[in-house]
Amino acid sequence: MVLEYMKKWLHKDQLYLIHEQVGDYTIKKFLGEGRYGIAYLGQNEKGEEVVVKQLKNNMLRKAKDRIHYEQDILNQLAKKGDKRFPKYFGKFYDHNRQGYILEYKPGKTFEQIIYEDQYIFSKKEIYEIAFQLVDIIKFLYENTIIHKDIRVSNVIFHPIDGMSLIDFGLARYINDKKYKADEDYWYLADFLIHLYYTAYNQKNKLSRPWYKELDLTQEERIFLKRLMGIEGRYETIEQIKNDLQNIKLR
Repeated sequence: MVLEYMKKWLHKDQLYLIHEQVGDYTIKKFLGEGRYGIAYLGQNEKGEEVVVKQLKNNMLRKAKDRIHYEQDILNQLAKKGDKRFPKYFGKFYDHNRQGYILEYKPGKTFEQIIYEDQYIFSKKEIYEIAFQLVDIIKFLYENTIIHKDIRVSNVIFHPIDGMSLIDFGLARYINDKKYKADEDYWYLADFLIHLYYTAYNQKNKLSRPWYKELDLTQEERIFLKRLMGIEGRYETIEQIKNDLQNIKLR
């Protein structure tokens, strides 16, 4: 308990401790930390679990006019009834702390699967995951939304419920001047590269770029580079789906 209190006061934000109360919910454990907030697992007296997302003080000061996007976008997605995104339940204010109560998505993040479980993904599995992520991105684009943070820490896999995309703190509405649709393509490539690296066995101590280290076909290499804008760019999500399908069939 002493260590917990030390961590609490050393942190620039006043963190919640295990068993602290936030409205109707008791903090059960720390889930993770992003640019905008700190996430905890909360539980009420009925045993219902939620995510308590505490907004960071420095982001509240610097980006106060942009904090509303997460709430607005999650509410918009909830109206579509798509279970791949968490529902927004409301706000909380607790003295000098504030934030959101969100739906808790069970399962493991791909970060946990890669680094804790040390799971090695086959290329077949990578393609299946890629198609699901492309479908998620396509759905968001159809609703004029970009996520801007599709990382292994923000995608959850559950053996029954499938994949979920969380943490919409950086999400925005697409416009041609500032927030462009292809911004999520780079994140998709980076995500897939993480999966490819699970099967990588380092033989050379010299550091090399991913496209030289990984066991990729020429088509896979070009596909990832185009997603990242290194060699040309994809203009539409349909182009990405078509190329991914062609790679899968080879």
